[in-house]
Amino acid sequence: MNSATKLRSTSMVGNILGNLTSEDTAQTIASVENPIADNFFVELPIAEIWRPKQQRLFFDPQEIEKLKIAIQEEGFRGAVLVTSLPPNSEALSQGFKYELVFGASRVTACEELDHEVIRAEIQELTPQQVRRIRFDENMVRKNLNAFEVLLGYLELMADEAETTPDVVEQELNQMSNSAKRGNGISEDIKTRLETYQAILDRYNGGKLTSFRTKLIKFRSLPDDVRQALDTGQIDASKALEIGGVKDDEDRDDLLSWIIDVNPPVKEIRQAKRQQAESKNTAKEKKPSPNMKRATTAVDGLSLLLKGDVLRKKNKQVGTILDQINDLVAQLQELT
Repeated sequence: MNSATKLRSTSMVGNILGNLTSEDTAQTIASVENPIADNFFVELPIAEIWRPKQQRLFFDPQEIEKLKIAIQEEGFRGAVLVTSLPPNSEALSQGFKYELVFGASRVTACEELDHEVIRAEIQELTPQQVRRIRFDENMVRKNLNAFEVLLGYLELMADEAETTPDVVEQELNQMSNSAKRGNGISEDIKTRLETYQAILDRYNGGKLTSFRTKLIKFRSLPDDVRQALDTGQIDASKALEIGGVKDDEDRDDLLSWIIDVNPPVKEIRQAKRQQAESKNTAKEKKPSPNMKRATTAVDGLSLLLKGDVLRKKNKQVGTILDQINDLVAQLQELT
């Protein structure tokens, strides 16, 4: 079927642009995945669908394999959602006509099965609407890890305020600094902060102060831990638990163990304590410079005791030994 086939619009966008609830979003996604007679879909060439960078940083290969098996055994059910690319899109020059809104795993599975077309619904959407729908779809499926969810919130806040994620973070920092110092903030920023909080409320995402704190913690994760989180090797709670381990070798040991064994957070904390205790014990056993000096002195006297110097009467030797005894007594007074 020609990609320009005329379609009758569904009620999807109306749901998405209102005050969303989880139930609304679930029904929206279900309407595309389980089409009813009132909805019309087309078979689009996969080569015409542009897939932008997704909010999901990692796609589980096992998930793709399960989808492929399901498609082979039961056929392709439901549809993916696409929107026409705007006239100024660079993707048009690469031969694409549509942007994928959601259904990336299904498109990948069909590609790997050498399917040339896929069932799709076309909606005319703004970039802000696309990001909202994509985020809601991932939230309903619980496809995002905790850091991806935070970044999704940040994008929605920027869209709502018609600004950039960087500006949103700057305003959140101003909010935090104002609370600490007792300084005021402008009415414009107050209004935008209320907008940001409303977005978190929509998804039961907690308070702005907590959101900012979590975002900072995730952004400060070491590269190795962040990579393990992004690729789905560890979950967010475990990433945060070992993210504060400063010693690279200790952190690498913990990370390898977590990836292999997947222990509960309680056991990870216990392992961190054992690492710290082991280091403290090692520090206690390591001789200080003064201990080394004392050892040298004792070793020297031991050698003298074995020789003939101390056996002979020698006034000068006696004077030096008296001085040594006096010094030892002074050291004992310091303890």
